[in-house]
Amino acid sequence: MKIKKILLIAPPAFTFKNARDINPLPPMGLGYLASTLEAIGIEVKILDCLMNGWKHEEYVNESIVRVGSSDEDIQERIIDFNPDLIGINCQFSRQYKIYHHMFSLIKKINPMIIVVSGGPHASVCPEEVLGDDNCDYLLIGEGEESFCELIMALQKDAEITTIDGLGWKSNGTVNINPKINMIANLDSIPLPAYHLMDLEKYFGLDASHGTRHRTRFCPIITSRGCPAKCTFCSAHKVWGNKYRMRSVENVLEEMRLLKYKYGVEEIMFEDDNVTANPKRAKELFKRMVEEQFKFTWDTPNGAGAWSMDEEMIDLIKQSGCIGLNFPVESGSQRVLDEIIKKPLKLPRVKELIQYCRKIKLDYGMFLVMGLPGEKKCDMWRSFRFAADCKCYNPHISIATPYPGTKLFDECFNKNLFSKEFHLDDLFIRSFIIKTNEWDDRKLRRILFLGHIYLKCCEFRSHPIKVLKQVIKKLIKLSSGVFLK
Repeated sequence: MKIKKILLIAPPAFTFKNARDINPLPPMGLGYLASTLEAIGIEVKILDCLMNGWKHEEYVNESIVRVGSSDEDIQERIIDFNPDLIGINCQFSRQYKIYHHMFSLIKKINPMIIVVSGGPHASVCPEEVLGDDNCDYLLIGEGEESFCELIMALQKDAEITTIDGLGWKSNGTVNINPKINMIANLDSIPLPAYHLMDLEKYFGLDASHGTRHRTRFCPIITSRGCPAKCTFCSAHKVWGNKYRMRSVENVLEEMRLLKYKYGVEEIMFEDDNVTANPKRAKELFKRMVEEQFKFTWDTPNGAGAWSMDEEMIDLIKQSGCIGLNFPVESGSQRVLDEIIKKPLKLPRVKELIQYCRKIKLDYGMFLVMGLPGEKKCDMWRSFRFAADCKCYNPHISIATPYPGTKLFDECFNKNLFSKEFHLDDLFIRSFIIKTNEWDDRKLRRILFLGHIYLKCCEFRSHPIKVLKQVIKKLIKLSSGVFLK
């Protein structure tokens, strides 16, 4: 079997009609796969359907729209490139329907095209994905080595059943090998194939995994995995249980490429925790200062406060950080220790945030509420902790039981779902967990009152600022009414 051309696709996405909860991001995972495939002589293209069709919407029902390239556009691009194999990035479990639609669309164009799925959703729900007749193979976890092994085995018509993390079918039966071998030396992976991503399309977006501050931005991933084992996180299913880092020099090589070839002004560290190894993190930030990159940067996924100190925060600011996001998760030490299992001490977080204020480094806070075992008083401790830290607009997620997490297993085993579980409900405001302490209605009320409490705290500290915000919002609402 000859495999000369491979197309890697990031599919369109479903979102709420009145409040998009998605935005385009250069597909780094596909970029790594593409550069690895190019290294073995394969012609590769990347098709980001969400970015290409960002201004195109198709109504699914009264509340949901599909955003991204139309089927006709996707079909035209596939026919034009005529690939032998297509890889589909199955990233978010909530988007499962679009993945199955893509499998079907590809096979209708040409049944001989080999379809391979991968990404986080494929890693945590492999049976669900590979159960589709139109999906031929699946790769669990990081795919650079396994994908190349699969391609070479197919080329030679060789045995595939021993490939690490591979899912395949035989006589109608789904077979899935566990993912055991993680890439020990991340420097061995070629830098992402930025030349295939068409970065110019992304430049200028107001939002891309958070609000952007410069026109020319790009994500970067310097490590894989996280030493913490939070019960609501499924990162270990994708990256394994061991935290692995690229060398500082290897990261700097990529930064030089981004700055001097692509004119990038802002970077987003997409690591699960870029500061997890403090010695390496300090060296990286120090070298960024010495190289005079003058990047603006932030950490959309947060950065672990448990590995930080004041020296690191100084280097973080000096190297261009525009704001640190602290994934505190809870203002209750009991919840952190007994429920989330996060190695974090709240007094230390408060000290670090105070230091951020001292050196005028902006900061934000991530909180998670509605975990089994959490009490109403624990949630209010989170609101009070945020207020004590003068963080009046924390990003609050309602605990969501994603497949592959300990939280999901607990909810499933103890029947804690407020309704029949469905992948469609996997978003941070789904309120699908119930306990003896609270249900979704009580949880919504707590969240509502907590936001009012935080806004009152902010008003006491910054009355003029809050009044300006209110007036601005009223003007915007009035404008909308008059325009109608």
